[in-house]
Amino acid sequence: MLTVLAILISSVTILVVLLLVIVVIGIRQEPPAEELSEQASSLIGAFVRRLLGVHVRKPDSPANVDQCDERPRLVTRDPALGPNAQAGSK
Repeated sequence: MLTVLAILISSVTILVVLLLVIVVIGIRQEPPAEELSEQASSLIGAFVRRLLGVHVRKPDSPANVDQCDERPRLVTRDPALGPNAQAGSK
């Protein structure tokens, strides 16, 4: 039982160290003083961007920014009009 536990702990440790090495390699492949390009230079770089959460694209044009800024608005309800009625609409 102790042997199985030692093997399990060592294999998890090896996987964590391997993942850390992949992240370090991916970070070192990126240019240090420039903005991130839209596409990663390699598969490892793409994986590391996804893993670290830096894969978000920049907006293409100001028109796209205006469309993304629209958020659903809360609607006030008048309890006297019923559960599905909106205030101001009769």
